Parts: sequence; structure tokens; C-alpha cells
Amino acid sequence: MNIHTKIGLIGGMFLAMCTAPAFAQMPGMPYMPAPTAITLAQNQKYMIASMYDTDYLPYTAPTAAASTASVAADGTGESIVINVQGSIPTTGITVYISAMSTGSGILQAYTSSSITVPANLTEDGISRNLILSWEEQSYTASTTSIRAKIVAVGGVLNARKLDVNAGIGNDCLGLLLGTFSYPYDKAGHLTTYQLRDIGGVPDKMYGRTDNGGAVEHNFIYIPIVGEDGKIWLNNNLGADYSNVDLVSFNPGMQSIASDDYHAFGSLFQWGRKPDGHELIEWTDSSGTPKYGTTSTNNDDPSDALFVLSSDWRITSDNDLWGNEASANNPCPSGFRVPTLIESTTYLSAAKITNRTNAAAASLRLSAAGFRGNENGDLYSTSFGILWCSTVSAQTSYSWTAGGTSFHNYPRGLALSVRCIEN
Repeated sequence: MNIHTKIGLIGGMFLAMCTAPAFAQMPGMPYMPAPTAITLAQNQKYMIASMYDTDYLPYTAPTAAASTASVAADGTGESIVINVQGSIPTTGITVYISAMSTGSGILQAYTSSSITVPANLTEDGISRNLILSWEEQSYTASTTSIRAKIVAVGGVLNARKLDVNAGIGNDCLGLLLGTFSYPYDKAGHLTTYQLRDIGGVPDKMYGRTDNGGAVEHNFIYIPIVGEDGKIWLNNNLGADYSNVDLVSFNPGMQSIASDDYHAFGSLFQWGRKPDGHELIEWTDSSGTPKYGTTSTNNDDPSDALFVLSSDWRITSDNDLWGNEASANNPCPSGFRVPTLIESTTYLSAAKITNRTNAAAASLRLSAAGFRGNENGDLYSTSFGILWCSTVSAQTSYSWTAGGTSFHNYPRGLALSVRCIEN
């Protein structure tokens, strides 16, 4: 039996509506409202990916809130044990709070009151206190987030390892560990910052046989907030970091640079379901498509072959990726392919102007290039392109991770997909 174990794994932030509590501050810590030119995002959340499961297939999408229960999927142990310990050390973890800035200045230091994570929500049964803080830091008009830290007091916080089938919840929020507060504007108004534990979001085809006749979509993703305040998945569909079957499995991990091939993921023909045609085996910056090609168009392929055509279908259909309920939506339950407007909004909010800052922004966009529709070859990982669900005439809009340009590409071209919450 193979065991994939990851230590200190963490997830990301994402937005939810909450009521701000009364301000509480550390003894001796002066109250410092944010300067005039910067406003911090409200009602933030940070997700810790922590999970343990020996019997996770078949996966069933949750219909209730997350719990610490252990669910028997079919009563048979899997060949790979999912074992991820999400932790917060006494040295702390760095987190980022989205911000909107209209000028330059200095944001003064801040330290929250401590919160207590109860023993029943830790893996070792030890209750831990945590503190959210940030050091004094400068900002400019191009700043999109501030750097903060969550620190465990007196010992490492080991978050409760959750069952894959029980630890996600029908809202994809996992379990609440505790709530901090912090001032977000020049008037000193307070907002909340929730710390949550989650078992991850399984791929739409998780544990299911695709058109290649194999179970090869065992991917687990983590929700994260973008600078636009929207909830996204932290990695492209099919990323190595999300693949339970690979030694690189590390679901809270994101691209460390634009050329991080473990974050490249799958390349989809627009509007096509995750039937296996999109799977790429990446090695360094080069990759090999899992399946070959065909020149036969098909409205509903029964194989995983990549169709060499400007449109893989016989009859074009604009609604295949229109929303979560669309026939071929490739995203997990609760998520869908973003629209052109949503993609444009993210690029603007994250102030993405090139490949480097695309990889440094909250979604950590990598540059996987594309698969050509004329020969099925892989091209140019010097830039990244992601599909939108928006369509025009016989082509679909896409956007580049290297800048803010948008193009109409043939639907037979294969590009990356990053999902947004429905």
C-alpha cells in the first residue's frame, strides 16, 4: 500500500459574508486604523488542507455541512492512502489579505487578540491559541494585498485530518476553527478573518472511469480567494499538485513560478467534458499528451482521442460550458468555467501585466502553453492561456496569464481551465 504524506500543508483565503465583531486588541497594542490610501478586504477566510482517508471511492458530493465523521465509501481500502497534515507552527505561516490602494504610504503594524482552536478540532487533541498579525509595511498604487502571519502560541497547531467524503461540506467551506478580527479602513471599522479546516474539493471525475477506460482524474483542489473577491480553485484542473496518484500530491500547494510544471495541469478543447483527451503528463517544461489524435469530429466522443479540427464537434454548441449545470462543465460540483467579464475583472483586480506577476498573484497562474488543433502538438510554455465560458460566433474567448489581452481561439485548440465558484 502506497502512502502519500504531506506535512505543514496549507490552503488559501476566500471571501464570505460575516458580521464584524466588536474590536478586540492585544494588551498594550495601540489601535491603528489603515491609512487613507489603502483599504483591506473584508470577511476573509483561510483554508487549511488537512485530510486522512483510506476508503474514499466512490466519492459522493456532500449534501450537508462538513463534519469530523469518517465515512466508508464502499468499505474497501484504496491502494493509496490520502494523508495530509495541515499545520500552523509557532513561527507562523504567511498569508495575504487582499487590498485596494490608490496611492503610496505606510501601513502600521497590527496584532489581533488570540483565538482558541478547541481540542476536538486538532489532530493531536491539544487545544491551541493563534494570533493574526502584520508588520509595518509600505504600499503603492500597484499593491493588491498585504502580507500577514498566523502564529500558533505555545506549540504547533495540527488541524484535524478530515475524511474526503465528509470534510468538505455542501458549501465547500469545511469546518470553522476560529475567527480573528482586524481593522480594514481608515475609520478603523472591523471585519472578520476565519480560519477553516477542509478535506478538499474532488475533481468532477474523481474516482470515475473516463473514455480512456481508466480512473485517472483523482484530483483534489482547495478553494481560494482572488484579488477580485471571488472564490476560485487554487490550481488548474489536472495539476500535479492536485493529483492523489502522484508523489507530488500537495493540494494546498500552488505554482512557485510561471514555469512550475507541477501546476500546468490539463489542456481542454473548449466545451468538451473531462473525458481523458485533456490529460498531459508533464516533465520539466515539456509534456506528453496521455492520448493520441483523430481527424473525426464527434458531438459526443466515446474515446479520449484529441480531435484535430477548428471545432471538435460536428455541430457547434455555445452552451456546453455556460454554467455549472451545463452538459460538459469540467469543474467540480459548485464550480464552473469563468465568464469573460469575470476573467477581465480578476486580471484588473490583480493588476496582472506579465507572466511574472500573474504567477505571483493569489491564483498563481502558471504558463502551460497550449495544444495545437492542427497536429495535437504542445506549444510554448513561455505563456499561459485560460478558457472563458463566453463565446462569440464559432470561437471562444480566452485570456493570457502573461497579460490582459483576450483572443478568439478555435474551439479545437486545447487550453488550461481554472474554475470559479458558481
